[in-house]
Amino acid sequence: MKLAILGSSPIALEAALRFHLHGASLTWFNAEEEAIEAHFENFLSEAAYTSESGLELLKGIGAPYKSQSTFNFSYWKKNYYEPLVNLLGQEHKVKAHEVVSIAKRYLSQEETPDHKSRFFDLFRLVYQVNPQEFIKEQEATNPETFERLSKELVDSLQKNIEMYEDFDLVLDLRKAIFCPSISVTGRALGEGRVSSDHVSYGLEALKIFEELKANDHEIREIALIGSEALSAKIITSLKEWLKDERSRLFVVSEEAIPYEKFIDEGETSAVNELKILLNEMDNEFQHEINTFHLKLREWQSLDDFVQAKVLKPVEPIPRLVFFSGHNATAIDQLIDKRRLFLTLEKPDFRKGLRQPENNLLELKTIGVDRVLVANKMQKSKLEILLIPQEKGFFSMDSALPNTKNAWEKDLQQLKGIENEIFKLFSPADAH
Repeated sequence: MKLAILGSSPIALEAALRFHLHGASLTWFNAEEEAIEAHFENFLSEAAYTSESGLELLKGIGAPYKSQSTFNFSYWKKNYYEPLVNLLGQEHKVKAHEVVSIAKRYLSQEETPDHKSRFFDLFRLVYQVNPQEFIKEQEATNPETFERLSKELVDSLQKNIEMYEDFDLVLDLRKAIFCPSISVTGRALGEGRVSSDHVSYGLEALKIFEELKANDHEIREIALIGSEALSAKIITSLKEWLKDERSRLFVVSEEAIPYEKFIDEGETSAVNELKILLNEMDNEFQHEINTFHLKLREWQSLDDFVQAKVLKPVEPIPRLVFFSGHNATAIDQLIDKRRLFLTLEKPDFRKGLRQPENNLLELKTIGVDRVLVANKMQKSKLEILLIPQEKGFFSMDSALPNTKNAWEKDLQQLKGIENEIFKLFSPADAH
């Protein structure tokens, strides 16, 4: 079988290793992607992203992988990932090119050949190649050929060119690193007009702490959209910023109790880190409430003529504000581009149990300095012109490393894909 694997994720490497050992004709498109693992390495065990087959192959080439007491992504990439990529490259095609389109070779999406399934037709992958790489390769390895290339030809090869290759099977194992919108429905009013400097999506939102250090006096109120695994990582990364009494964080979530699902499914240390932060913020607000009631009673005990001269204590607002059971449905920005305004809505069919006092209005607007979007992540845009559940096309999303048994769950998903592929190419009892 001729197989294409897309992605540079650890599970893409593992898939390439497995199908190498199965004897498949393999092409691995491993264009560089954002290193999710580097952001979450403190939640990973020393054996993360390794497998028995990978360890055995490294031992066989005299480069055994020695795991560290704590996982380090850079060490793993240098001593596990890269040697295995080089090993696979000796027998298979390993291309650091970006795939831009996946379709059937001849069939349209509405077409099925007579008396055959759509699987009869091959998959056609269109990918981009930087011709400069070819030119440099020719200059280094074939100087005589390079000299014969005309200046006009070399000058014409300044942009990426597209090529294609056909396959029996395609595994899309690219990383999900983008959030499409501030709205869980995928569409928010005005989102396209807002400055990208003020809204960060997906993994880019994790880098907000760098901006906070550089612009400490400017960013005082932040809205965090979503309460899944990525949001849990972002909110804990903001704990130093939250210690400043001038800071306020708004968490907008469709969950009735934000982070309830993550607390149930998250990795133990990640969950504990989140719980500690939430408890600290709850205790801080409770202390402010107690102080407020004490001062209010003191003020109420004053004579009327004294009350007229003394300001009435103002009820405090929590610095960690939850809009539970809500959608962010619109966003707007002032002309000076300093403040963003989010429109939030809560439907009747959804409960909001965390800080329910924020649910009195169905429609409300909040103003913030930054918006961080951590809804469910998706893979980067790729034109996939296939029917739903196209036989021979497989896709999976890796679990974020701060979820419980993330690597083991990925391996289980990959095993399920293997089993489905074996059904296509061999008798049911052959494996």
